[in-house]
Amino acid sequence: MKTKHVESIGSSIALSVLIAIVLAQTVGADRARPPVLPPSASCADLATNPDNGLAGNPKVRSATSRIVAASGQTVAYCQVDLVYGSTPNQNITIRIGLPLSAADGGTGGVEGAWNGRTEGVGGGGCAGGMNVAGPVNAGYVGSGTDAGHAGGSCEPGVNADGTYNLQFINDFFRDGIKQQILFSKAISLRYYGMKAAYNYWNGCSTGGRQGYLLAQELSDELDGILASAPAMYWTRFETAMMWGQVVMKDLVGAPIAAAKLNQTTASAVAACDAADGVTDGILDDPRACRFSATSNVCGTATAPAANCLTPDEAKAIDRIWDGPRNAHGDRVWFGLDRGTPLGSQNGAAPFALAPTQIHWDEHNAAFDWRTMTAETYARVAEDGSKNIADVTDTFADLDAFKRHGGKLVTMVGANDPLIFPQGVINYYRQMAAREGGGTPDFDKLRRFYRLYRAPGVGHCGGGAGPQPQNLFGALVDWVEHAKAPDTILATTTTAGAVARSRPLCPYPQTAIYNGSGSTDEAASFHCGGNVETPAVVCRSVLVKYKQETNGPLDYTGTGVDARACARVSPEQARESAAGQVRGR
Repeated sequence: MKTKHVESIGSSIALSVLIAIVLAQTVGADRARPPVLPPSASCADLATNPDNGLAGNPKVRSATSRIVAASGQTVAYCQVDLVYGSTPNQNITIRIGLPLSAADGGTGGVEGAWNGRTEGVGGGGCAGGMNVAGPVNAGYVGSGTDAGHAGGSCEPGVNADGTYNLQFINDFFRDGIKQQILFSKAISLRYYGMKAAYNYWNGCSTGGRQGYLLAQELSDELDGILASAPAMYWTRFETAMMWGQVVMKDLVGAPIAAAKLNQTTASAVAACDAADGVTDGILDDPRACRFSATSNVCGTATAPAANCLTPDEAKAIDRIWDGPRNAHGDRVWFGLDRGTPLGSQNGAAPFALAPTQIHWDEHNAAFDWRTMTAETYARVAEDGSKNIADVTDTFADLDAFKRHGGKLVTMVGANDPLIFPQGVINYYRQMAAREGGGTPDFDKLRRFYRLYRAPGVGHCGGGAGPQPQNLFGALVDWVEHAKAPDTILATTTTAGAVARSRPLCPYPQTAIYNGSGSTDEAASFHCGGNVETPAVVCRSVLVKYKQETNGPLDYTGTGVDARACARVSPEQARESAAGQVRGR
């Protein structure tokens, strides 16, 4: 699905106004400052002057502009708030923060305090993001939106009569952020009298998903996108977040105690830690770890002294790690990787957005997930794929963004407990296959799109692994100086000092120890190898989208060579043969 929901901002900012002087000065390293217009008289004038595209615009329900005084670490800036609505029920709030222009006393930038760039910020969960202070303090025009609703509940996506509230859903998934970008660029033009030289997006989780949506559906508007831990494949991964709850209900009768979950995670890390050549409490690639929770069953020689498992608890945890499969044994989606905290999705209560997604799947706000079983899971997942995933899931291609010259950077924690890292990798592999005409070509893909796995790192940060540093700065360098980020530095800080550093490598490379030097120093590692081993990749093949219950394994859609898997993976060979016997 690829749509262009692009609304006109108003005739007052039509292209015909871009006919002024071209200045020779530069913004950043090598892009000339764009055409200029007479700047707006002041911040206050932005909302009231009809020439600025807000006052009198039939799609702007209200607009205000004011200077926000400096406070603490936040500089003074011009804040514009507007409510956009192209239909009677649409009310999207957009906030734009602009470093003060010269007319309002701003200094130090290319025009007033402005550095000539814009930076859109993303939201989280089922909420938008409205905090623009960070970009403004760095000299950027910052923008955010509430994505059309207040609060963080997605329950309004299904009406009481079982129909979808498509206004709510589309405002949250696409329309809010698109208008955010378009208005931020247009208002910047009027306030400073010049177009932005570079336009960026910066988001994680929902903000990461929003970045992908913008790359796919507003391809010509942004030069650089940082989209980390993206909540892409929204319907499929949110549904999969219920898998562990369903399995524990079926096998154990209740959620497994947190202490047992934590001990089993620690046991998995201890069992597989040394496989990457460095014993450091971190799994470089959790997908390669095959530790079974049955090792922790009470009474076995390998069981821990405390918080051992019953046989049913061990079976449930192994199925959580494996991920949801249908009745034929084919994988519907990915599981949580070993080393990832299990409690975030499998605690005493489900993660808040997951039961809501089940309501969306069944377009029934009263549907009780407790009526699901492991055997009926695939049917619910298929219902979601057929009913709403084409609206919510961010899986279109990046061809137009690539032609525009855009650059996309994504970081995903290898032990992210909320976003399934394998889902992000699955999309990256598909795009590599698209670049290679069916065979993944990661070298070609890396020319404009780079994915960095962060071993041991959790959701948007945190976790046991060294934390990624300066991701946005690396993106800016790539866009403005053609300096592709070959590595991203990740560090662990203790008592204000760096205790450990590692390089994060563009996928599918990984950090390899040189054999000498401290394993706590990035200089002792180099990027190389290829984690896309057949043993890993062939276990990543999913059943065909929208055929989750009875469909075939979709090697092509996952960017995997079925013949290679048949040669090297007995598990996949059996599954493929079973599919052929079933006549699928």
